[in-house]
Amino acid sequence: MMTFTGLVKNGGVFVVKGKDGSEKQLISFTAVDALGNTFSCQMWPDDQQHAQLLQLIGSLRRQRIQFEIAGYTVRMRQFKDGNKQPQINFIVTNVTQPDPKQPASASGLFFSGTVKTGNVFDLNTKNGPSKLISLTAIDELGNAWPCQMWPDDPQHAQLVPVIASARRQAVGFEVVSYALRMRKFQDGRPDQPQVNFTVSRVSLPGLNVQVA
Repeated sequence: MMTFTGLVKNGGVFVVKGKDGSEKQLISFTAVDALGNTFSCQMWPDDQQHAQLLQLIGSLRRQRIQFEIAGYTVRMRQFKDGNKQPQINFIVTNVTQPDPKQPASASGLFFSGTVKTGNVFDLNTKNGPSKLISLTAIDELGNAWPCQMWPDDPQHAQLVPVIASARRQAVGFEVVSYALRMRKFQDGRPDQPQVNFTVSRVSLPGLNVQVA
């Protein structure tokens, strides 16, 4: 499960036309975490909370919010000037507002699930050879989250020797940022937009890796 706690930057409702000519009301808002990362969020009418949030979203600007991420999509967005850029949208559910009388929870994007694969890749940096930790995590809905940890993370040295053994292990971590890019394939397939999530504070209880 991927859960978010932070603030709503802005939000609204948009009418989207389907291929069959039908119209749907799409709830769209941008959420911000404590590090300044922005998350473009959507809720579609098939969510049981849609009617409730439809009435509230316009008044949630600068309000604290929590939600779960049911999925995400990465696509190419074409702007009015003709430029194309990769874009990610997060499909959200179980949206709540924390009690304003309670102390604020830690702001950020937090994951709990299972490691599908993990590996270490050699890097050449300005400070010499180093290692990039790469792992793919799976949530209970089957969403795959491609993750990386870079050498500047204080936990990096702890994870390098164990990440290849983390397959099928329970995992928890915090997402500190994400990057969108075009992925180039070697087999001639067309370039595809791809997201990578930079993670920190990784917990692997089965391998005795705990967050301090």
